[in-house]
Amino acid sequence: MHLSVTCLFLALSAACAYAYPGNVNLAVYERGAPLQPVDLASSQPLERVRRQQPKLNFSPPTNPPRRPDLFIQGGGSPRQGIDLNVQTRVPVWQSGNGRHSVDALGNYGQHLGGPYGNSRPQWGAGAQYSYQFG
Repeated sequence: MHLSVTCLFLALSAACAYAYPGNVNLAVYERGAPLQPVDLASSQPLERVRRQQPKLNFSPPTNPPRRPDLFIQGGGSPRQGIDLNVQTRVPVWQSGNGRHSVDALGNYGQHLGGPYGNSRPQWGAGAQYSYQFG
């Protein structure tokens, strides 16, 4: 462990020392060294080149039409009976930008068979309003 840390320290020191050239004039960086004035009035102005900006597409995104959803779920055994559940969601309206939408909902469920026979069907219908943030 001690040898690994020592080798790592030596390698890091060598990498840092290699990054700086040895022929740097250190007199410029010494405290109290005379500063050389630069005559900015006689220097040529720099020519500015404007970079070309890519063209941006500001057209609103097109939303593909939404399709109806249908979910069918069931399970059970012949001895205990089978549960059946069907749900659907159908898009009724969607705004132009796709943020607002209204859907119609429907569901149906029933227990079939088993020792107690079939249950009464349970069904429902409704509407759903959605807003997408962002």
